[in-house]
Amino acid sequence: MIFALAALLMQPVTAAQGSFSAENIAFIQPADWPASSFSGASLPLSDVHPAMLVQPPEDPGPSPDVPTVAAPFNATSALILVKPSKPYTVSVTELRTEGRRHEREWQSLGLAGHSAATFDAWTTRHAITTAGAQEQDPLLKPFAGNASIYAAIQVGPALMDYLGKRMMYSRHGWVRRMWWAPQGASIVGSLFCGAHNLSVHPAGN
Repeated sequence: MIFALAALLMQPVTAAQGSFSAENIAFIQPADWPASSFSGASLPLSDVHPAMLVQPPEDPGPSPDVPTVAAPFNATSALILVKPSKPYTVSVTELRTEGRRHEREWQSLGLAGHSAATFDAWTTRHAITTAGAQEQDPLLKPFAGNASIYAAIQVGPALMDYLGKRMMYSRHGWVRRMWWAPQGASIVGSLFCGAHNLSVHPAGN
């Protein structure tokens, strides 16, 4: 009687152990575990309940409450994509060449300005001696009666030459570009006055 009762008590334990091995062995055994390491027969994966399989967690995406951090900006890679432009450089030789060219132009304008002033002085003397005209410029009027007007009339072009040279080396770009304007104005003024003097005729004619 005692042996029969003990046999009945041991039977559920053995059945439970056998049921656990048959139904849950696929869940306990790792996926990369070789089949030969298991001493018993391999059980098919179809017998495993889907709820017992371990599923990887799904990516919930960025949370609206958590700020996203952008990837750091790589300044070096960005600069490589930008094609560097050619810097505007001027060599010393180019500066000297431009300076010599401006000097020659300044000298030419100065020569033309003094020649135009001499023409103005000659026509003034001619109008005074032949047509009885009067010099209207108060600065030149004391010199209009004699040949000293040829020297006195050169003061104006000389001042324009000096002003043009100072403008040529000014710190302001627009002033440097207009360095020729004083000498040009002197030439135009002298030619205009000379042409006016030639148009003066004696009072009887």
